[in-house]
Amino acid sequence: MATQNGVTAPSSNWTPSIDQALANLLLAKLQQAERSLLLDQAELVELNNAQVLVRAGQPLSHAFFPTNCMISLLSKPSTARCLEVGQIGFEGVLGASSALGVSASAFDAVVTGAGQAWRMPLAVLRAQCLQSQYLSVLMVRYLYTELGQMGALAACGQFHVQEQRLARLLLMCQDRMRVADLEVTHESLARVMGVRRASVTLLAGLFQRRHLIHHRRGHMVVLDRAGLQATACSCYAQDLAFYEQVMSEKWPP
Repeated sequence: MATQNGVTAPSSNWTPSIDQALANLLLAKLQQAERSLLLDQAELVELNNAQVLVRAGQPLSHAFFPTNCMISLLSKPSTARCLEVGQIGFEGVLGASSALGVSASAFDAVVTGAGQAWRMPLAVLRAQCLQSQYLSVLMVRYLYTELGQMGALAACGQFHVQEQRLARLLLMCQDRMRVADLEVTHESLARVMGVRRASVTLLAGLFQRRHLIHHRRGHMVVLDRAGLQATACSCYAQDLAFYEQVMSEKWPP
């Protein structure tokens, strides 16, 4: 077993026991006193699949620090279809823009992987950012990684085939939900990829024949993570490396 950032992950089913106070990477980067100050004004909440946390253009009332759930940022240029432009899990926070004095959301924020998150009033996070230069820098750095992820997703959707994109998406989902059994539907995956449901169904069947996953109604179980990594485009590894590079820079410089 390996322990990192408050998470003990076994090598078999990847069903970790989580120290909730440390399980979010941004919270784990804070000194204990500063982390406790934030968590004393927060509550650990259950987020459900398809739960809408905020609509584009609306002010965000609370910040969410996921521990083992996934939030998708969705752009909806038409009433018929939407496209995932960002994904937030235990590595991030919904509401980082409060460090810049912005409360309005640029995108729909929808839960696409049920689990838990720390929820706190956005005003609390904003006030603490004004008090702590390190927390403010941390939020801005995270926003920068989000911007990089959005650019990578746009390029990926344009230049990489659906097979690579679905493999990448499943890896991202597993990273954030921290389980091998992903509670996702073909329809939800198609929605965030901006493709037809039938396309995801065909690819899921292909992945199952390769023994990469096992899929059943409402679930996809990852059987061969290394195989998915080999199938995914290079964007997946690049995203991880970019996050590590930005978030690990020494402070103060």
